[in-house]
Amino acid sequence: MRRRLILIQFSRALVPLLVMLFHVSEFMNDYWNYSLLGINQLPLSGGVNYFFALSGFMLYYIYHEKFFKPNELKGYLLNRFIRIYPLYWVLTLVAILLFLLFPHLEEVTYHSIFASIPLIPNPSDKVPILSVAWSLVHTIYFYLLFSVFFLSKRPISKIFLFIFALISLAFVSGIIGSENDLTNFFFNEYNLIFLAGLWSAYFILKSPFNTNLSVFIAVIGLIGFPLTWLNYIYNVIDINFDIATGVSSILIILGLGSIDMQKSIKIPKFLNYIGNASFAIYLSHNLILYIFADLFSVMNVFESLGGPLTCIILMTIATSVGCLTYTFIEQPLIKVLKRMPVMNKNVVEKVPGKGII
Repeated sequence: MRRRLILIQFSRALVPLLVMLFHVSEFMNDYWNYSLLGINQLPLSGGVNYFFALSGFMLYYIYHEKFFKPNELKGYLLNRFIRIYPLYWVLTLVAILLFLLFPHLEEVTYHSIFASIPLIPNPSDKVPILSVAWSLVHTIYFYLLFSVFFLSKRPISKIFLFIFALISLAFVSGIIGSENDLTNFFFNEYNLIFLAGLWSAYFILKSPFNTNLSVFIAVIGLIGFPLTWLNYIYNVIDINFDIATGVSSILIILGLGSIDMQKSIKIPKFLNYIGNASFAIYLSHNLILYIFADLFSVMNVFESLGGPLTCIILMTIATSVGCLTYTFIEQPLIKVLKRMPVMNKNVVEKVPGKGII
């Protein structure tokens, strides 16, 4: 029987909060020329890399007992579909309507609409209308890669992923190069982070670290994020930003996952709820920031309250609306879809912790 991964579950809140912090810093800089701890100078916050690593970890942890059983593939793909696409499509429709009503916020074209629907690599390089959805394109790709565990025997799947990891590493290190965007998509650094997440789950199931070492590893991983930010801003060491935050993510997962495997941790219900709502917060927060940053600029909120308080209010509003989205849109959607005839009792997954992986 699988243990409930309470700390891992709660840590999912890192994803929207880190990404939101980065986007708030961008809005603050664009609207009021205010630098929030210099975060707007970063390429990303690294929160998405934690999402990629955690996705690999949770997929392996949930499905490893179903590997090499082709009849389990249908359930796996259906569950992955209903946990990504329905809420994404609903919020994409909201974004289209918002930007059509207020075109000064963002331009909407037929190309951008069509690029937003399937969540597949886009040769025209059009960004989805929900800009955070670029990460979901990679996530869908990872889900398809993971299918090899259902279709292939043990040695074949391991060999395939090992070769795939080597090719991706060769692209990341510059040993192999390509000018084709699609080829670069298929073999990028995010693949290595996802595969490292798979390995983390395998390792923890086999031999988790003791509690003291687990805490130490998790703390080092947490410290790794601000250190990576500072290193990028001040250019101390030449290191790939995604790889650095990816390694930090893996350390956090190894530490927290090892603790979860050995101890029954209790956390306040509202913290568990934030973890459950992480995907809804992640998808919806940018829309809320568009609305309220624009509204605050008209109301002179920044001039009245100052930068730090304005940032806190924006993040609080975005988090609150994301939680409401989870409770009143995402949860009802998933419940309705899981009652459909195609989702019989053998197909619906039982996840150790609710919400999106």
